[in-house]
Amino acid sequence: MSARPLLALLLLAAPLRAGEPAVPARFEYRQIVMGVEARIVLYAPDEAAARAAAAAAFARMHALDGVLSDYRQDSELMLLCARAGQGPVAVSEDLCAVLARGQEIAAASGGAFDLTVGPLVRLWRAARAAGCLPDTAALDAARRLVGFDALRLDREARTAELLQAGMLLDAGALGKGYACDRALEALAALGVEQALVDLGGDLAVGAPPPGRAGWNLLAGAGGEERPLVVSRAGVATSGPSEQFLEVDGVRYSHILDPRTGWGLRGSLRVTVVAGDGMSADALASAASVLGRHEGRRVAMAAGASVCFHDPRFTSLFDGTTLAGWVTEGGRYDGNALWTVEDGAITGRVGEDGAGGLLYTEKPYACFVLELETWIDEPFDSGVFVRMAREGQGAQVTLDVREGGEVGAIYSDGFLAHNEWAKERFLRNAWNHVEVQVTGFDMRVEAWLNGEPICDYSVPPPSAGFAPTGLIGLQVHGGRDDPRAHRARFREIRVRELPLFGDKAAGFAPLFTGRDLAGWREAGGAGRWCARDGVLELSGGGAAGWLCTEEEFADFRLSLEYQTVGTSRSRLLLRAAKDGASAGLRGRALEIQDGPRPGAWNRLEVLCQGARLAVARNGVPLADTGARTPPGGSIGEDARAGAIALEAPEGGAPGEVVVLFSDLRVERLCH
Repeated sequence: MSARPLLALLLLAAPLRAGEPAVPARFEYRQIVMGVEARIVLYAPDEAAARAAAAAAFARMHALDGVLSDYRQDSELMLLCARAGQGPVAVSEDLCAVLARGQEIAAASGGAFDLTVGPLVRLWRAARAAGCLPDTAALDAARRLVGFDALRLDREARTAELLQAGMLLDAGALGKGYACDRALEALAALGVEQALVDLGGDLAVGAPPPGRAGWNLLAGAGGEERPLVVSRAGVATSGPSEQFLEVDGVRYSHILDPRTGWGLRGSLRVTVVAGDGMSADALASAASVLGRHEGRRVAMAAGASVCFHDPRFTSLFDGTTLAGWVTEGGRYDGNALWTVEDGAITGRVGEDGAGGLLYTEKPYACFVLELETWIDEPFDSGVFVRMAREGQGAQVTLDVREGGEVGAIYSDGFLAHNEWAKERFLRNAWNHVEVQVTGFDMRVEAWLNGEPICDYSVPPPSAGFAPTGLIGLQVHGGRDDPRAHRARFREIRVRELPLFGDKAAGFAPLFTGRDLAGWREAGGAGRWCARDGVLELSGGGAAGWLCTEEEFADFRLSLEYQTVGTSRSRLLLRAAKDGASAGLRGRALEIQDGPRPGAWNRLEVLCQGARLAVARNGVPLADTGARTPPGGSIGEDARAGAIALEAPEGGAPGEVVVLFSDLRVERLCH
């Protein structure tokens, strides 16, 4: 091992005044442990003390490799597995501690974390080496050997039993965290408490470095890093890595869902900060499998904090200023006091007891908003959505006064009450709040610390409600709350959504991406082509339409389009043959270059009875309500019809002029 004192050289070179205590110097050491690089950063009075402490910590980690490795057949873990189905086996204190914590998190996560996943881990390792998916029969056989309830642990007798022969344990998802904890313990035993232990990216940190509030870390990777300041805690990040298997364009992560036996697809990177490294390690793995909401709920219930790194989100708060925020622009402007304190937007009632809102400068129609909030009790606050001068918005209440409600929906009166969610609001602590808004008829969903607390939709047609507006944070005035009380908000992020939300349930594809199955050409023959998942319209030739074989009455439609140059097309709804020619009639919408020239634009349409509502790129453009739109007839022959795309005249022959993709439709019940 080698030391790298870095800034410690300057500190050691500075002369000490009489009576001043020696300033600890920074040392760093590295070794390979458990097949990965282990790094120890510590502060000690001199190099001799630092070397001795680091040597003890590395020795402790090497010893644990002999206990927890699933690569070494002589490890205590693998010797236990060799006796699967043969009754209880005496285990060491270290192995017992790891198994006990693993079983606790397995139960809390419903099996999303499971130490008995070993048979599946081995199968997928072989699959990655071979470059193909595991055999289905082998996967089913391995899955039958997995289940945390088949691991029996007697902590008093310190025995463990695997009930089925062939079961295998895999401690990789918490073993490194445990090793970090024990290394930190070894350092402290030799008087070194200001230390950080990093084992392959899993961390345990002790007391802060001299003169600092904590250890400054960057959580995440690949441009998704977020700063953390922590002390006396464990930190682990789980998610996509270089270990994956890609088959037919689908990437399967090395992280497995023990309940299904399959590698995760499309998972996000997640960082967990817990009281110890072992818990952080296991909870990060569980959260990766469970996803944003349930993963957050399980981690926070265990006393940990969790961050999902999603590059689709945009930060709304820089941590130091109110840039991007305003105090006017909605229906509830006021004179509340807004400041930035300790990295949080802080709101208090004004000098006259007035409340008010702090709004985003930019309006949002459909989005996911995430933030953390700490609200002194008693205090009345909330998150407002689609706030505008004209039209109603809505509030998700955060009222922690006696009799107040958390997670209710308010808009000039209560639209939905919530009498239970306030009991889930953490007192004197940071709470994670997520609000999602979608739909022409506004749907508001909210989660508190990962748990769903409300799901309310404005009854259609939602006349009087604003189709888009500002996001607002509230201080409610006119109460008898103590003037010093405040609402604080931090880690505020937003991700804009399509009007119908992400991967809206109920939609069926209209286009296979491979051919024109389900469509027919009415004029303009030969100008349409399916290529690489995209529907292409070429220039030249006669005008015409590409129509669905099926007819639709009331429906929701979503598609993406891209125009080339000044080209354009039209979308026809409830199109029908007029019986005399190849012409069509129905409700026509222009397909033309949007606010993203040369890029893909998303068009979303609601066609229900006489109502026609249209949005582009998540922004509502028009909503007729129950009125018949200008230029659109609703005769008996147009109550239902095809969905059609126009092939207008013009364009160079063979040159692509308009592209369509991701065409999906959902039929609506009458």
